[in-house]
Amino acid sequence: MQQVPASTVQHMHNEAVPVLCDALYEQVWEAVKEMDELILGVDDFAVKKGHTYNTGIHNLKGETMLDLLPGRKLEALRAYAQAHPDLLLLDPKAVVMDLAQAYHTWISECFPKAIRIADRFHVHGYVIESVQEVRKTVQPTLSPRAKAYLKANHRLLNPPSESLDEQSRKKLDAILNYSRLLRSVWEWKEAFTTWYDCSPGYTVARMGFERWYSQGEQIEHAAVQCVLKTMRNWQEEIVNYHQCRWTNATVEGRHNRVKAFQRRHYFTWNCSRYKAGILIACNRHRML
Repeated sequence: MQQVPASTVQHMHNEAVPVLCDALYEQVWEAVKEMDELILGVDDFAVKKGHTYNTGIHNLKGETMLDLLPGRKLEALRAYAQAHPDLLLLDPKAVVMDLAQAYHTWISECFPKAIRIADRFHVHGYVIESVQEVRKTVQPTLSPRAKAYLKANHRLLNPPSESLDEQSRKKLDAILNYSRLLRSVWEWKEAFTTWYDCSPGYTVARMGFERWYSQGEQIEHAAVQCVLKTMRNWQEEIVNYHQCRWTNATVEGRHNRVKAFQRRHYFTWNCSRYKAGILIACNRHRML
């Protein structure tokens, strides 16, 4: 409308981004330092899937992204903590993350008093994957018609049954009737959802976890036994969800914004501009 060259607009944008990023950065850090019972979230996202990852540190209660650091290995995390003493001054009540050992080691070093919580949706993903692995072993043993029906409706095994409509429940019941093993592992998965939703407190949750674990031990399938081993290794962090019921669901939403930013900017090679753009995209609702 103003007949301004695109290069001029781009130049103005590049000058404005660092200024706005600095203002937002200062604002979110001032807020997090004054917050009571702080809950942090730590999670990574791919720059190039399978090769390069970045790690985001999030204030879950304040719904902001605090900072972005390159890499996700323990050495990179420790280097960031040494270079940013403000992080170590925080006193979070809990930190939510996935089952990456590097994150748990780093957080235990930075915040030894914080409750370390295994993110619910990452944990639940392991159980759902085991259900699908059982489905893949059952599928070839069925008749051609049943095999095709199971393959076409295999996604019905993933969500909680109560979230399905009546027609989907009928389809689910039909495919569960194909195999006793498939039904037993699906019931085991449903019991895990019920455990997450209905445990009234930490003590009851510990006992409920043991019952659910024993139920899984009765299922003779390698995929289930592999998941049970992971669950036993991370039992404390998984059950800690019932001390402080927070997840990284909002973090995953910010990852979608990050991916959209990367697609729009064709993976900007200027590191400072890349970081500033992501912090603005994730904290734009906090703009002054």
